[in-house]
Amino acid sequence: MDRWNSEKCAFTLPPGEITITLLDVALILGLPVTGNPVILREDAPFSDLEREYGAVLWNRKITVAALEERLESFGDADDEDFTRTFLLFTFGTLLFPNSNGKVDSRFLFLLQDLSKVSQFAWGAAVLEDLFNWLCKRKEMNVQYVGGCLILLQIWLYEHVDVACPNLVECSLKFPRVCRWGNSRSHHRQWLKFKELEANQILWKLELTAEESEMEIVKEFLVTQSERTGHHVDQNCSPDDSLNGSDMTINYGSSEQKVISDNESEVVIAGDVCETEERFSNQLSIVSTDHIDYQKDMMEHRRTLPSNFTAIIVSDDDKDDLGDSRILEKQNVELKEEIYNLKKEIEFLNNKLICSSMVEDQNVKLRKEVENLRHENQVLMSSTQNLVGRLESIVFEGHGVGIEDQRIE
Repeated sequence: MDRWNSEKCAFTLPPGEITITLLDVALILGLPVTGNPVILREDAPFSDLEREYGAVLWNRKITVAALEERLESFGDADDEDFTRTFLLFTFGTLLFPNSNGKVDSRFLFLLQDLSKVSQFAWGAAVLEDLFNWLCKRKEMNVQYVGGCLILLQIWLYEHVDVACPNLVECSLKFPRVCRWGNSRSHHRQWLKFKELEANQILWKLELTAEESEMEIVKEFLVTQSERTGHHVDQNCSPDDSLNGSDMTINYGSSEQKVISDNESEVVIAGDVCETEERFSNQLSIVSTDHIDYQKDMMEHRRTLPSNFTAIIVSDDDKDDLGDSRILEKQNVELKEEIYNLKKEIEFLNNKLICSSMVEDQNVKLRKEVENLRHENQVLMSSTQNLVGRLESIVFEGHGVGIEDQRIE
């Protein structure tokens, strides 16, 4: 870490300075480095998909442990939900790991339409996130270094001929991360870093025929060709040779001095396609948690394409509660939600009151019905008595008339 230069985002080795390029990322990880920028917006609305994964409005994070449990719950299922969960798990463990073991739930906004996931420049985002962690380790002396450290490790194997493990037999030749075995280097080998010579460093990776046919590599080379106006030869190889003891190698806008111990010809790997010599500081990174710090760092960026699109990568080593602006916005949203809840409660109370009034009215009506039934029964009984009396009167009167007729 002592050899990391935060201003130039490069490693300072005895023969010169060297950095990790977008082409390195594409070849090592097999991730696209061109396309739509990976943007995690602070003002992105909180989605139902985030809530489904356990995130909350005031802390938009998902734990890696929860993602692992979710993956285990799928069994043999292979649907979109499984794919999203696996991608988030990969972000939290391989591509964008951090100190708190959590993944920003705003990544789900980019994963809503899985058919468009490959259109994002994931490799560029991974590279910038790693640069940010290396700079923080150097400038702020943080104890934990996050980012895609496997990229850093394989990049070292590919470029520096010291303490490298053996290549393994693997049917996969791309990406290059698949072809390296476990390292069994000894302390004696690591001491050789202080004695590195120019011929022990591969300044620029050479494309194989198979790699030249890979779509993400072709897209990168074509994009750089269109932006710089230079013809891109996908099979170009480094052939820059310089004589003398004091040589200058250009990487981006910075000059790198390479001191040779002899007067013999030294072959330095040149630019793969004459495009990475034009790398500059115009890749703007805006952290969602440390904007001021990253703004200072970006003033010295010298490693990425001159007109590459902006990438915003979330810095997960701090909690969102540390940003007062986020808290203020969340506070406003919570107040609005509370206001809406109060309105809903008031509406429900009114309905409850109305329901209570209706119930009282129903009780009164039931009593009135009972009274009416009782009155009806009384009337029916009175009617029956009256009919009986009338019948008896009629029958008695009729009997008296008959008796009188007999006497006469």
